[in-house]
Amino acid sequence: MTIIISRSLIPSCCSTLASSSRLFTRSLASHAYMAPSPSPSSSSSPTSSLPIEATTTTPTDLTDEQRRLIDSIIRVDQAGELGANWIYRGQKWAMDVKGDKETAKQVEEMWENERHHLTILSHLQTQHRARPTMLYPLWQAMAFGLGASTGLLSKEAAMACTEAVETVIGEHYDDQLKALQPLLNPTDPSSPAPHPSLPLMADILKEFRDDELEHLDTAVEEGAQKAPGHSLLSAIIGVGCKVAIKVCEKV
Repeated sequence: MTIIISRSLIPSCCSTLASSSRLFTRSLASHAYMAPSPSPSSSSSPTSSLPIEATTTTPTDLTDEQRRLIDSIIRVDQAGELGANWIYRGQKWAMDVKGDKETAKQVEEMWENERHHLTILSHLQTQHRARPTMLYPLWQAMAFGLGASTGLLSKEAAMACTEAVETVIGEHYDDQLKALQPLLNPTDPSSPAPHPSLPLMADILKEFRDDELEHLDTAVEEGAQKAPGHSLLSAIIGVGCKVAIKVCEKV
């Protein structure tokens, strides 16, 4: 909540500039998996100095526990981004049905962001040979139903759904970053430097976490907390997201 309050105090013109700056900074990590830009400035991008191993190979010196951690992170996040894509798809469908073009446009912008996330996580899943969740069809159906039903209820209910989902996802990304710290900063000084894919993965998790917090802010600004039964709706959706995370860690 502190983040939401502090951002709301920024003048709109400064907020726009700050958002553009954050987008440029955050986009650099995930852009390591995208085709190089023809722009002259692309040569100075931090991703241009990454060794090719960062995006093409996976660590071979991990313990079984560390390998399970990497697999779990990628599997859960890929499933989560799939769910987010289908929630926004459902909300966009509902807004189109209702003729709410303004909200449909806002949802489309957030959905585009989630599509990018899913694309990058698919690259990570292939690179690190992580097993995807076996529950894709279930998450698709449930996520679309959640997005469509809250969207049909009202714009505020749709935004309350987004607020609840992004709150859980933001917290989960933070938990994953903490879990990665022993791999990124080993306490044994004789340990080799981490495989270059791991710092890149951490930067991507930070980027995506910040994107989700942007969506959270947007939802609150657009009336999420004015939705009828906001507290109950948020609690139910939040618990559902946490259960889905736990299931995807294993299945």
